[in-house]
Amino acid sequence: MINRRDALLGTAGAAGGLAGGFGLETATASDGRAPAVAPARPPDLSFLQNEPLVDADRLRFFLREAALDAVVVARPANVMYLTNFWPQLDLMGSTGTAIAVFPTDPRRPIALVMQAFVYYYVHAPESGSIDRAVFLYTEPLDPGATPADGAEPAAGPGRTLHVMDPALMSARDRQRAEVLERAGPASADVTWALAKALRALGLEHASIGIDDPDLKATLDARRFEGTVQPAENLLRRTRLVKSDHEIRLMRIAAKNNVEAAMAAAGSARELGSTRMLRSRFFAEAAQRGNAGVFMVINSTSSELLDEPLVEGSAFAIDCVSTCRFYHGDFARTVFIGEPAPSARRATTAIATAWREIGSQLKAGMTFADVTRIGKDSLRKQGAQLNVSFTPHSVGLFHTDHPQPSWLSPRSPQSLVLEENMILSVDCPVLEAGIGGTMHLEDLMLIRKGGAEPIHEVPPGVIVV
Repeated sequence: MINRRDALLGTAGAAGGLAGGFGLETATASDGRAPAVAPARPPDLSFLQNEPLVDADRLRFFLREAALDAVVVARPANVMYLTNFWPQLDLMGSTGTAIAVFPTDPRRPIALVMQAFVYYYVHAPESGSIDRAVFLYTEPLDPGATPADGAEPAAGPGRTLHVMDPALMSARDRQRAEVLERAGPASADVTWALAKALRALGLEHASIGIDDPDLKATLDARRFEGTVQPAENLLRRTRLVKSDHEIRLMRIAAKNNVEAAMAAAGSARELGSTRMLRSRFFAEAAQRGNAGVFMVINSTSSELLDEPLVEGSAFAIDCVSTCRFYHGDFARTVFIGEPAPSARRATTAIATAWREIGSQLKAGMTFADVTRIGKDSLRKQGAQLNVSFTPHSVGLFHTDHPQPSWLSPRSPQSLVLEENMILSVDCPVLEAGIGGTMHLEDLMLIRKGGAEPIHEVPPGVIVV
């Protein structure tokens, strides 16, 4: 039997390589003492002020392949990918408040269209050397006015902090004012600002891709004369391969997510209920600088339900949180005491299958290959279990690869693993009446000749 001390010591475990305990159920400290744990604290993300997330060369390759002169995006994840900025007003319930324009021609800058006060108040303090060509908007000075010649109406003044004494302004206040002045005059609304950006970039008659159908109306409002086609999956195709700075951010997100999940799971017996366990995970994630997204406990992510966690329980946890909008994704099985023998056999089977998958992952495989290896392992073990072994790319979304649709019917199973892709393989046991629920999941960085976890790998089973 795995005792509680051994299992919890294993969570601090050895390194996150396949030989360092990958998928194993137990791990122990050599001297029998609990390791020291540093206090949780948010990470330093200041590198994002100067280091662009987008792999510009890769995106331009796909734009040329699609015969596009630019991509224009309004969905927050895509704006973030192209500019390092997540639209603040979209977090508050608005939509389409910031638009990014990425030209195929590298001689033309990336443009960011956004509301003037948000740029001044939120984005300007974050702007470093990656600052983009910025096109601001406010609102019409006279909403009822319609210039007879179709010219842009006068823009209302943008809001700023009132300066009572210039001598007492902070360095941040001065930087805000300087950056706002460099951006130049604002347009009357977002449609005029986007038209100005396209004109400045020489894209008034271009062939562009868009990520949101509402952008078509925005372009039509200013009589855009080029051609438009969907490009959401083109952006997702680009993001399959992570830039160096994305990988750095993903490592932070994954580390925080795993540590939060393990800290919460280690308290499952004392917490005593699924609602309390989920709350603890969200709190632990926040302490480390992550924002909780969801936590599946015992096969449900419903926050309306609350079930007791009692002696003999065996239940899966699947924990997702983000750091600066990049996702961590991690799953384990928790035993409170000794579970039913069938539950233990199931966790052993999926751990063996995951080890076999992990040892063979490499660039050039397809999603279908990954699933096949897992199912073949179960057959070799004689384990009659329904396990999906579902691969998915992880990044700005939990599921970040191109999505099948009537516009793009290609099945994800045909997707090919590429170097510097970050992959998850979901290994849930999809069975009822087996003595509980079981899951196993880690994030892997794909290399040409193999793969490596991007976080330390705790035991596959946590016993409390």
